[in-house]
Amino acid sequence: MYHSNPNALPWAIVGAALFVLAGVIFAKQRASRVAVLFCAMIVLVGVWFAGFAGMLLATDADAARVWGRVALAAVCLLPASIYDFTATALRLYSARRTLVQLVWVIAGAFAALSAFTGALVPGMTAHAWGFYPYAGSATAPFLIFFFAVLVVQVIEGVREYRRTEDAKRKRRVGKLMLSFGVVYFAAIDFLPMLGAPTRPMGYIPVIAFVVFAWSTIARHRFQPITAARAARQILDTMADALFVIDASGCIRVTNGAVRSLFGYTDADLLGRSIDELESAGSDRTISRTLHELSQRGPIRDQERVFRHRDGRTIDVSVSLSPVGEREAQEGAVVIARDIRERKRAEAELRATLTQLEQSNRELEDFAYVASHDLQEPLRKIQAFGDLLKTKHGAALDAQGRDYIERMQAAAKRMQVLINDLLSFSRVTTKGQPFVPVDLGAIAREVAHDLELRTHEAGAEMIIGELPAIEADPLQMRQLLQNLASNALKFHRPGVPPRVEIRGDASDGRAEITVSDNGIGFDEKYADRIFTMFERLHARSRYEGTGIGLAICRKIAHRHGGEIRARSTPGEGSTFTVTLPARHAE
Repeated sequence: MYHSNPNALPWAIVGAALFVLAGVIFAKQRASRVAVLFCAMIVLVGVWFAGFAGMLLATDADAARVWGRVALAAVCLLPASIYDFTATALRLYSARRTLVQLVWVIAGAFAALSAFTGALVPGMTAHAWGFYPYAGSATAPFLIFFFAVLVVQVIEGVREYRRTEDAKRKRRVGKLMLSFGVVYFAAIDFLPMLGAPTRPMGYIPVIAFVVFAWSTIARHRFQPITAARAARQILDTMADALFVIDASGCIRVTNGAVRSLFGYTDADLLGRSIDELESAGSDRTISRTLHELSQRGPIRDQERVFRHRDGRTIDVSVSLSPVGEREAQEGAVVIARDIRERKRAEAELRATLTQLEQSNRELEDFAYVASHDLQEPLRKIQAFGDLLKTKHGAALDAQGRDYIERMQAAAKRMQVLINDLLSFSRVTTKGQPFVPVDLGAIAREVAHDLELRTHEAGAEMIIGELPAIEADPLQMRQLLQNLASNALKFHRPGVPPRVEIRGDASDGRAEITVSDNGIGFDEKYADRIFTMFERLHARSRYEGTGIGLAICRKIAHRHGGEIRARSTPGEGSTFTVTLPARHAE
């Protein structure tokens, strides 16, 4: 069944060596995914070589075919392992995870075809140097897949090489791709399957690849993790620029962020004063600040302006920590964080707030002036309407008198609207200073003012405990009066209204609630009801301008507070006002 064949010897020796190498690597570096994938690759190559050795030693075609199918099954899995290894080594695995998994699925399908069917290895051809498989129906699709994956892998490597700025990493990527370029010559072993009269020699480029690739990986990926190397890696992965300076302010150590942020190389900075990085005209330079560290301790988040190599200024936030032993200060660690984006955002926010404040002032002034200027023509409309009705009402027919009454009703609504607009604008423009206010006394005054309406509606108004706070007393009165008036207005027919005002204070905040048993509203309108001119009911059912609650919210906001509403249709509503109990001077 088997015989001695010197052509099988190199395949057997190299295959055995690959298995030993894979075992050694896995034992030492199994924590590294790159190392595990490299082991997987050389194990697959070892299976390929062992299969070819058995195939060349076989004396009959059936035994040779079994070995050939095992060998080709391992070859089918090689594209997936190579691409997975490349994506992981180039730190692209997360971005290419789906593609890697797809390649593994396709490779696994071809491996199954090779191992269990004759699609890839239908039979053997006898050569002078031994048996060798000939191509099957699935050989052409597999070769297309095989070389497509290799081309994608090369493209990934070239793109990473061009994208990488770090010289050391660029050399590592270049050597890795060169080693793969060497192993690709092993593809010449497909030629005998296609009928070419050549002897398989793929073990030669594979040996060169293993030696070259392993030396590169071992040198760059699997160096011992020492404290110094770990510290260097940490420094170079920091996003903030780091300087270690001596007692005189001269730079001794920098990290990679210094180069990317300021454009200087180590040769430009090492041995020079860190003060040279600061913009001209700065009196309190970093070197002058060093002597304060022993007295004050670390300095955090000082805003300074550094200079880029090209002359541009860069806003940075600087933190300094002393480096030394006991009482002897030997220098400091300086960390500089780029705050240009934050400064731009702050400037944009300030500009936006300024524009908003100006716009609000203009709107308030406009509302006040417009409302004030409308008073005079409105008074004339009301006066002449009254004169017309008094002197000539008897001479008018019913329709004429109806017109006059409609005009007077419209003028009255306009008067109420103007007064409400004036009240809304005066919340800010005519606000009084905050003084101690007894909300209980204010609530009792409001209840007294609404006594007639309360009596007419057959309502009950309950004043509970209320705290004393610092506020504008007139606006607190207006706030409670608007809420209590609404509670009386929106009552259920046939149900005596019940209005309750109470509150308390804790943790520097006062909470005031005004609740009723009225008609309520759907809570989807809980924010909308505080909008100016917003009405949930027709004017014919409930009078008003739709400004009262907007005034309440503006008063709450002026006092640094909030107002919110909860309600159930047909059961009533509760308005809660939260205000600071005290205001900073």
